[in-house]
Amino acid sequence: MKKILYFVVILILASCSTDRPAQPSATGRAGEMLVVMNRSQFEGAAGEVVREVFQAQVPMMLAYEPMFDLVQIQEENFVKMFETHRHIFMADISEKHPKATMEISRDVWSQPQMVIRVKAPNDSIFRRVLEVNGQSFIDHYITVERERVINANRRMPNLEAQGVVKEVFGYGMAIPEGYFVAKRDENFVWIRRTGTRDDLEMGVLIATLPYTGPDYDFSPEVISARRDSLTKKYIPGQFDGSFMTTYPEIRPQFREVNFNGYYSVEARSLWRVEGDFMGGPFVNYTLVDEANNRLVILDGFVYAPKFDKRDYLRQLEAMIYSLRFPEREKEVAKAE
Repeated sequence: MKKILYFVVILILASCSTDRPAQPSATGRAGEMLVVMNRSQFEGAAGEVVREVFQAQVPMMLAYEPMFDLVQIQEENFVKMFETHRHIFMADISEKHPKATMEISRDVWSQPQMVIRVKAPNDSIFRRVLEVNGQSFIDHYITVERERVINANRRMPNLEAQGVVKEVFGYGMAIPEGYFVAKRDENFVWIRRTGTRDDLEMGVLIATLPYTGPDYDFSPEVISARRDSLTKKYIPGQFDGSFMTTYPEIRPQFREVNFNGYYSVEARSLWRVEGDFMGGPFVNYTLVDEANNRLVILDGFVYAPKFDKRDYLRQLEAMIYSLRFPEREKEVAKAE
């Protein structure tokens, strides 16, 4: 690994220059990535690793869905009309480059936008760069994807639902029209969307509990058991005695993530309804509200048996990531 990383130079370009004019809004469908790359290389070994990384299966889906939908164009065809695309990956593989470098740039031609450029002297080194940095690249692109959704949600706010979250927890959250508060308790809120299509159900759960300590509260076993306890109590199925739970045969995938500057553990897996045939993917975040010394559990789940679920789940992730603690609310209010 150390030898591989030696080839890589990271340049993060600032996007907040005071004299830069406002950028146009980014274009491109949800989950679409523009790959600027020589066609013969895209069809060869270099393109193979691009597809391995960016078209890898979204974790914990019932059927294959790629991380991104790729659209490849030649470098000479990358004209102004393509510059505003939200996700751009540029590959330059040539012997003229003495070593591999990469640049990660925000809002170059539009906003929100992520542009990643990788230069490498040959296919072998190019592959190593993507294998080492692939997850980081994906996280950068998905961050921009979330910003797009959050910005859209803020343009059509559901003031009633936002007011309930503020009243129960004191938190700000960008909840759009089309959702409603399905259930609330002293330390729990279920935000729900149904009815726009047959067999579509989207939900965000917010809960707080007393904080015990990192060794216990961030343990994978405790996170799994805690989610099952909450969904059994609050999320019933359509039949008497039925309730949401996780698939016991499938172990959730856990990873540590930066949640708006806070340490968090992300868990992904599949849910089902005990006593029914419903099921689908979910994503769960556990973090600490230090000001109130309490644990925060944020959960998004999708039921859409007739449709692909990647973009629905990312919409819920964006809503979850829009959460702001009171101290952040004050900072935003001052900035505005």
